[in-house]
Formats: sequence, C-alpha cells, structure tokens
Amino acid sequence: MMAPIRLCIAALASLCFTTPTEAHQRKPLPFTFSSTPSGFQLGGPNLAPEIRVAPDDLPGVIRVANDLAIDFGKVLGTNVTVVKADWKSTLSSKPSRPVIIIGTVGRSTLMDGLAASKKLDTATLASKWESFSYQVVQNPWEGQEAAFAIAGSDIRGSVFGAYDVAEKIGVSPWYWWADVPPTKRQYIWASDITYTEGPPSVKYRGIFLNDESPGLTSWGHAKYKDSQYGSPFVTDFYKRIFELVLRMKGNYVWPAMWSSMFYLDDAKNGPTATEYGIFMGTSHHEPMARADKEQSRFLKGSWDWKSNKGGVQSFMQEGATRSKNWSTIYTLGMRGSGDAASATLTAAALEEVIAWQQSVLKKALAKPLSQIPQAWVMYKEVPGYWQKGMKVSDDVTLLWSDDNRGNIRRIPIGNEPNRSGGSGMYYHFDYVGDPRNYKWINTIQLQKTWEQMTLAYDRGIENIWIANVGDLKALELPTAHFMALAWDREAFQAVDSTEAWLTDWSSRQFGEAVAQVTSDIMTMYGKLTARMKYEDLSRTPFYFNTVNYDEAEANYREWADLLAKAQATHDSLPSDVQIPFFELVLHPVLAGKTVFEIYTKVAMGSKHANEHRTSANQLAKEVQASFSADSGITKRYHSLLNGKWDKILSQNHIGYSNWQEPSSQTLPKLSYTTSAAKNALMGVIAQGNTASFPTTAKLSLLPLSPFTPKSVHRWVEIYTRDNGTFSYKITSNASYINITNSEGKLTTPGGPSDARSLISVDWASAPSGSSTATLAVTNVDSPTAVGTVAVPLENVAIPSDFKGHLEYAGAVSIEAEHFSPPPASSAAYLIVPDYGRTLSGVKLPPKTPSQAAGKGHALVYPFYTFTSASAATLTVYLSPSENANPNSPNKYSFSVDGANSATVQPVPLSDGSKQPTGWSEAVIQNAYVSKQKLGKLAPGKHELRLWLLEPTMVVTKLVVDVGGLKTSLMGPPESVWI
Repeated sequence: MMAPIRLCIAALASLCFTTPTEAHQRKPLPFTFSSTPSGFQLGGPNLAPEIRVAPDDLPGVIRVANDLAIDFGKVLGTNVTVVKADWKSTLSSKPSRPVIIIGTVGRSTLMDGLAASKKLDTATLASKWESFSYQVVQNPWEGQEAAFAIAGSDIRGSVFGAYDVAEKIGVSPWYWWADVPPTKRQYIWASDITYTEGPPSVKYRGIFLNDESPGLTSWGHAKYKDSQYGSPFVTDFYKRIFELVLRMKGNYVWPAMWSSMFYLDDAKNGPTATEYGIFMGTSHHEPMARADKEQSRFLKGSWDWKSNKGGVQSFMQEGATRSKNWSTIYTLGMRGSGDAASATLTAAALEEVIAWQQSVLKKALAKPLSQIPQAWVMYKEVPGYWQKGMKVSDDVTLLWSDDNRGNIRRIPIGNEPNRSGGSGMYYHFDYVGDPRNYKWINTIQLQKTWEQMTLAYDRGIENIWIANVGDLKALELPTAHFMALAWDREAFQAVDSTEAWLTDWSSRQFGEAVAQVTSDIMTMYGKLTARMKYEDLSRTPFYFNTVNYDEAEANYREWADLLAKAQATHDSLPSDVQIPFFELVLHPVLAGKTVFEIYTKVAMGSKHANEHRTSANQLAKEVQASFSADSGITKRYHSLLNGKWDKILSQNHIGYSNWQEPSSQTLPKLSYTTSAAKNALMGVIAQGNTASFPTTAKLSLLPLSPFTPKSVHRWVEIYTRDNGTFSYKITSNASYINITNSEGKLTTPGGPSDARSLISVDWASAPSGSSTATLAVTNVDSPTAVGTVAVPLENVAIPSDFKGHLEYAGAVSIEAEHFSPPPASSAAYLIVPDYGRTLSGVKLPPKTPSQAAGKGHALVYPFYTFTSASAATLTVYLSPSENANPNSPNKYSFSVDGANSATVQPVPLSDGSKQPTGWSEAVIQNAYVSKQKLGKLAPGKHELRLWLLEPTMVVTKLVVDVGGLKTSLMGPPESVWI
C-alpha cells in the first residue's frame, strides 16, 4: 500500500494537517511576495535567480530546470539563467545572483554534495516514490551565504518539486491549456521552512485522451504537421500533454487512439514520454502497447485468439519488443476488435491470453513480473469473465471501471485487496455510447467524483487511477480535481473538502478576490448539469415537468441567475484574466444555459400552444435566437487569442435522437398557435393545471396552507389567445385572498401578452380548517368572458410539541440531510454538501461494513400529515450508484411509526457483463427512484426511519405521498420544517 501523502512543515511539525479547510487556515507559506525582507530573496526588481542543475542528472530534470527558469521569468519579468554545474565546480563558484539548485537524490552531484557536507538532509527522501522537498540551505558552500534547494527522490520527485515551486510563485499548470496568465511579482522570498510532499496516495495517476474527433483532432490538424499516417498527435503535441500531466503531479497517459498510433505517428513519442518521466499505457482494448489502428494496418489475419492465435501473438510480441526500453504500463487481456466484446473468447481462453502475454513481457523486458507494471482493464463485459471464477497472476493490477457515467461498477472484495498488483480505477468524464454520448463540454459534478473516488480509495483502489478526459479542453476543471484527489487523498478527507479545493483552485487561476464566488458558480453549475446532461435534453417528453411544481421554469431560472452571476464576475476581472475565466467558467455556464434555454422553451412552447397562447409563437422565436446564439458562442471561443483554440469545440450537441451524436446541429420541433375563436381573446391558466379557460370555464389551484413553502407559489396567468388587446380584472369572493397584478391590459403584437398574478393568503383572517375561495377573472372589454379559479385552503394547526416536516398539497418532501439530530446513530452518516440534484447526499462512510436490516445506523425523519391516506407511498431518491459489491448489493430498510422494517434492493444484480435492469433510465435522470407502499396513514404525527445498509449508495431525497404527489423529475420542493 502506498503511504498517504502528508504535507509537513519541518520547523512547525505540529501543524501537519489532514483537511484543506485546516490547511487554508494554518499552513505556513513557503513563499512571500512583499517588499519587506522575509527569508531568502529569490527575486526582486532587476534581480532574478540562477538555476543550477547537475549535468549527470536525468534528462527530464535538466529539462524541467529550464521550465522553472522560464516560469520565474514570467513572474518576475526578468530573464533567468540555467547553469549546468557539478558539485566540484559549484564549490569554487561565487554567483552574484540568488541560486536555486534542483536535483535528484542519488543522481545529482549537487544534491549528493549538499548531503555529504551535512548541509541538506536527503535521508527522508531516499528510496521514496515521487517525493520532493525544498528549503533554504544556509552556507551551502564556502563563500555562499544561502541557496534554495529543490530535491527529488526520483525523476518525477524532482520534476514535481520544480513545478510545485512554479505554481506557488504564480504559474498555473493551466498556463498553456487554459491560458491562465502568470501572477506578476516584484519580489519573491523563500521562507525559512522545509516543505515536503509525497509519496502520492495513488501510485499511477493520469488521463486518457479519447473520443477526440471532431474536436481535438480538428484542432490538432490546424496546429501540428500531420504524421505520415495522417495524425496530428506528434511529439510537439504530446510534450504539451506530458508537461500538463506533470504539473498536476500525474505520471500516466493513455494516448489518443480513434485515428492515431502513438508509437508510429512520431518515432520520438515513446522515448520523449520516458525522458519526461511519463508512463505510457494503452486503452482497455489495446493490449501490449499496440494501438487499435495498428491492427488494420499490420495484423496478419483477424483479431481473434481462437482462429488466428499465431497472428495475434506475433502482433502483440512486436508491441512488447518495441516498448521494452520505455516507461510503459502494459494493458493485458483482450477484447473484440474496436471496443467490442469478443464473440469467441471464453474465461479459459482469456486466462491463456494473459498467461502468454506475461511470459512475453518477462522475456522481452528481462525482469520479473513483479517489476513490470501491467493492468487488466475490467471494462464493459470483462468483469463477467472474472465473476465466473477466472484467475490471473497476482502481479496484474485489476483496473476496475465505472459505468461510463461516473458510477463505480466494482470495488475489491474477498482476497482481492491483498493481491500484490493491487487495484485501479478507470473513470469517465467523457463517453461515446448508450444511453447517449456526452463529449461536448463539462457535465461533471465534482462532489460526485469525490464521493466515488473516496469510496474507491478507501476500499483499496490505489495503484492506478486514470480518467477519460475526451478532448481535454472543456474538461479542465474535473481533470484538475481528479488529479489532485489522486495525488493527495489525505487532503480530501473532509466532506466539504471539494468546496475548499475549488475555492483554492479558483484563487490560483483567477485571483483571491473572485475565488469564493467562482467556487460557488462552479458548484451550482455541477448541480445543474447533474440534473441532466445536455445530450439527454432532447428526449421526449421533456424530463423537467412544465406543469407540476413549475419544475422546468424554476430550473431554467436557476440557469439564468447563474449566468448573470458568472457574467458579472467575468466583467470585474482584468482583461488577461477574463480569457481563462471565459474558457473555464463563463463559457460552460453561457453555453449550458443556452442549450437548456432551447429545450426548456421548446417544451414550454408546446405547453403554451396547447393552451392556445400567442406567447407560444414568441417562445418559438426565442428558441431560434438561442439556436443561433449557440453557434455564436462557439465562434467566440474559437476566436480567442487569434484562433488558438479554433475547432476545439466543434462537437455537435443539439438534436440528439439516439446514442450517437447527430451529423449536424438540428433545431428542435417548434410549436405555434393559430387564430382563436371569435370573442375568445382572453385565456386563463391556473398553476398546476393542463386545462385552461375558455376551454374549461372552472379551474382550480392546488391547496394552500400556512405551511406551504415560501419557494412554492400559487399563481394565475392571463394571456392573449390571438392578436388584439383587452383589459382584465381579477376579483375574489374572500377579503383574505391577496392578488398581485389584479388588473391590467394585454396586447398582441407589440405589448405584454401574458401576466402572472400571485395568490397568497392572510391566514390570520382566513377561516380555520378546509375552505375554498373563488377568483373571478374577467375580460373587462367583454364582460361575459369570465373564468373562475377555485383556491382550496387548509388553515390547519399542529401540536406545539411537534418538530419535523409538514405536509403540503398531499405530500411531504424531505431533503436527506434534514434528519432529526437524535438518535446518536444518525451521526454515523456522512453529509456530502452540494451532492446530487437538489441539496446534498447522505451516505455511510466507505469503510462501514454491511448493516443489518432495520438494526444498523438509522436516519430519523419526523413528519406530520393533514390528509387521511388509504394508500400512502414512500419515494426514495438515490444516486445512480451500482452494486459495487456484488456480494452485498445496495439495500435500504425503512419503517414508519415503529412498524416492522421493510428492506428494498433498488438496483438489480447483474452477471458483471452488462448493466443492471433500469440502469439507462437511472443515469439519464441521475437517480434511482425507488417507490414503496406504506398503506394507510392517518393524519397526525409520524416518524420515518431509514437505514442505508451499504456504504456504496447515497440517498438524496425522500417524499411521502398521501395522495397529492405529482409527476416530476426531482420531486416537490422541500416541505417546511418547524
């Protein structure tokens, strides 16, 4: 097991910490930037450091010394020199500038010289994996008052140390890929502390460039000279990728593979990766370091072990021979051709494949298997082989996967955590396949990533983490978060650590002044996209209900409010910071809001057309305008920095009709109205209704009570049904009914065609118990046109000693985190803030053992009903988590009013080769929705108890239906708690 990383300050050892919140408050800074002397000066006006690196150090370390010099130059605005010098020549030198020494313990004469002279303690780094420290060294050699030393335990330790210094002085890892400008400094002082990081939490951490057409490939063709095979992904491209991965303290890459061959597209690709310190791998269906596209060019015969074993073996053997001198993690196993299941492979045959592959690797690399990184990717149908009892050598890392939508399919069970090869996770931020592709822009909720990868790590998945990042552009934020998690899991122990990390990350990209608001924006963005991915919005009927709970309208309003917040933040920034803010924050909000606007207004337009509202025609125009705006937003992105990112966002994303992307952007079907009947100019609709006046003369609102949530409005809308003008008036037969916009004039075209009137009640004056008030909506210009709206009232009281949630409109809606504080067992749960679609998620800690039904840790929800229900139901909203432990599938128990508990398994078991029944619908709506019968429920006090029996599941919301629950995606807004 890799030891978790710690961040410790040697001079203040008591300040070692485990959570970002504490770190933000208590961690001493390794650098300061004021004009007041503080520590060892590395830079100032007309003063820049000299960077020294030993010529006998590794090439990747010499390379990064030059990067560090460039980074200091960007920050200070002064040229920085790099000097290759061994220890002997350094002893006689007397530089006139501050000296920074960078080197690898055991490889650099500079570092080893400092250690031998007792000036620098490198013992704590010796033999560690990818660790580094930096500090001011006093009197490092005679005549030199001080120097700043960056020491690495190995090549990547040294590289990470250099890049960590660069980031802390003001150069973002995303300076090139997201155009984050360096922070300009007049002064840089190194504090008198020793700063140490490493070893990493996860041994191999990286990204997979995938699904890279049309975006990344089209952009690449314009920026790089194609290889002889027509690929733009040559060494100059990969140098940018390798540098980014290393700046994020990663070490692993799966290369682009849709139309590329990493080792053949550029002969320098393989050796360059090794020189940089990057381990290369290949995807789940490309074994033995050979690309899928090599099969069609160089494989003799079919890609089939059964019928063409000799040809397949020769092909794989060449992969091992070609890559034997480079840093490689070998993908083992075999699938069918082109990311498909094999029609002929059996578990026994696959055992033979892997055993043969290992024999080849052992011979070609002349190493024992324990020293050869190798992974078998348990993707799609592959876990089905393992579940049938297949066996492979313990040296192989079992690289488990999610379901392509961010839900882990499997965690290690039984003896699997004890295997010497350990376990890994292949995770997706981008995907092509059922139920829909999602490969345009970021739709990843960071809190979900935190929850799932925390589960993975805490259950022993710590040897490999790799994320499918698609085109990389537009997925910068989830990529940075994933890599931070993999490097330092210890810093993400707290349930609010994602918010703390996001605030800190935002500060480093855009400045401290907007860090918190940026964090808030992207947290809300994650919640909105968790409700529905853009590619799923075209499904009919529209998932967001246009009638019940004003769901579609409320969801769109949140998008509009978020855009206003993002735009205002963008406009407050300096012009050079506006560019990365647009790329990373404003663009996804603006583009996302525009796509949601298109589909929401299409759905609302259909509703308005059914109500014969002239506003349906206006909504159609607005949809067309948004459709055009979508293209304009993409053009704006592509024109940034004189076209640096031209074509990178060329993915079609509007008009999906099946899993595959549409061949072109397609405007959804629009709805229009035609002329109304004579003397029927006025229309009236009451909130929650599908029928309208004059088709229906009498309408009715949903019930109102003193306990209706403030966020829930009851309203009546008056509208024009044809071109013309009329005045309206709304009156009530009850003085305690309050009406906004009770009179006015509507006109079409040219004037307001709709008016909404909010209905509220003076409950102190309203009669007790059940009653009904009546509204009359009159066309003043045609007094015979009168619509009536019934307003049911429930002026009810509750016992003074009751504490809990209250029914409104026939249902009790409860956010999962709002359980009653007692009993103490509730404290055994974690509340993950901002998780899911509404408020938060509640779950058991990942290491919690399976709980006994009705006897483990309980969540207690007191609630009060006013309606007598003969057939009440309970709806439990759960994350779309898989049965990650097939021996202990996801289950929950519930009980009402002390009755015997009932146990529910919301996710059916599968054989490991395919997704469980109901999976597609669950991932589309990002929830398993489990409905259970409660039977009779009398009015009064009640208590719901819920037990989550497995740590692999998350509950987000609960709704008790006593006869009034309406269809919706996310359930009713939360009930009042008193």
